[in-house]
Amino acid sequence: MTTTLTILTPTYNRAYILPKLYASLVEQTNKHFDWMVVDDGSTDNTEQLISEFIADGKINIVYIKQKNGGKHRALNTGAQSINSDYILS
Repeated sequence: MTTTLTILTPTYNRAYILPKLYASLVEQTNKHFDWMVVDDGSTDNTEQLISEFIADGKINIVYIKQKNGGKHRALNTGAQSINSDYILS
């Protein structure tokens, strides 16, 4: 099945709030989307947390980690990496 929507979340040291977003996405009745998380060089446990979400297998998650460059660079990285018709950020 082709994914038509990518939900793009740029993040930097926001591991404390990502579980709430993940829970909301898991509860969606339509699962035909990718959740792309672009980690802009976080130093907290964001990477470990996203790895756990991926292991759950409840939704399709694309995780990209990059050197810190600011939100605009994280958004650009995500926009260049999507493979869907639409992007929501």
